[in-house]
Amino acid sequence: MGPAIRRRTRGWTRAAAAVMMGLAGAARAAVPHAPDTAPDVGAWQLQLRSAQHSDATRLSQSGDLQGSDVTPRRDRNLAYLDEELRLTREQGAWTWGLTARSRATLVASEDTLRLYRQADGGEPLSANQQWQVDARLRGFSGRGLLIGHRTGPQADTSGATGWRFAAELQALQLVRWRERHITGTASADAAQDTYGFALRSTEQSNRLDFPFQADYPRHGTALLGRVVLGFKAARWRVDASVQDLGWLRWRQLPQQDALLDSRTAGVDGDGFVIYRPLVQGQNSQTDARRTAPAWSSLSAGWQVGAASVAGDGRLDGAGGWQLEAGADVLPGFGALPWLGVRMPVGASTTSLHWRTHERRLSLQWHWHGLTLRAGTDRLGRGAQSREFALGWRLVH
Repeated sequence: MGPAIRRRTRGWTRAAAAVMMGLAGAARAAVPHAPDTAPDVGAWQLQLRSAQHSDATRLSQSGDLQGSDVTPRRDRNLAYLDEELRLTREQGAWTWGLTARSRATLVASEDTLRLYRQADGGEPLSANQQWQVDARLRGFSGRGLLIGHRTGPQADTSGATGWRFAAELQALQLVRWRERHITGTASADAAQDTYGFALRSTEQSNRLDFPFQADYPRHGTALLGRVVLGFKAARWRVDASVQDLGWLRWRQLPQQDALLDSRTAGVDGDGFVIYRPLVQGQNSQTDARRTAPAWSSLSAGWQVGAASVAGDGRLDGAGGWQLEAGADVLPGFGALPWLGVRMPVGASTTSLHWRTHERRLSLQWHWHGLTLRAGTDRLGRGAQSREFALGWRLVH
């Protein structure tokens, strides 16, 4: 790591600490009666998580997809990847650590995928058709530092009740950034066996390569935050959070704009579309700065069954089952609801979650600081949705 990057990292750390202290103070002022139950002990925590999903294709498919491999759902189709590896140190209410993460989302209209299936698959035209094309890809990968602060009872603290607040700030060095947006219309004339396109594409990526390209920094920067606000009662709790509040920046990032306006000559004998496109394009390099696509979440839990009374007289919710429900809200797509149940099994806790859009069932097991989670929509190579997580927390 060069001197300039080290200076930038130290500046991020000081700025992050100042912001987190301000957020913590604001939270205490907003909920003055919330007890701070964070124990003044140290803990190391290692977390690995990965979630992948695709509405229209199998996860086992890689490389260039054939049109016949795409089976779109009705309305908008979603594909996403969300992965992170983090090592953190907790001391009282504060958390410091390292993180490496990747996040990408692709939202495409049903027409976009049906057009790809039709044109790339070489299917015969049985009737005139028209498609509205709209697809947006956004993704980044980075590594860096994080700092967090929390106050009030945590969600997994069985006896304490009241308001809780948590905030985290990540200062990342970006190693990958890609955005692409394709919009326009396409049509097909069955009688003449011809296609027509009017499409516009805009792409920014550190992997673009074109003639006369100027040198640009190998890495970008990002400053991303997460805020959680919740309330916990004796038998129920609610939580709301927003993740990736902040911005991404990359100096002199390559950009490519293209316009396709064509009349094509149908399908040849081998099943491929023949076309003579009129393509107009422009390559450029600009200082790219974007507001990160923030994900928001809302969840609630309700304890059912018998509860026990702790030694200090407080109600301990660990003795009964808990029903859970919530939703994640993705920019440009909408809500992804889920349902769950949490049940104690001896000294461990087992949870089942069903994500309705992904059709994914997940099982989580927690025991003495060790957490394992795995889920899929189906077994084998036909899976379109998977997740895996491993966590280990050592208190000393």
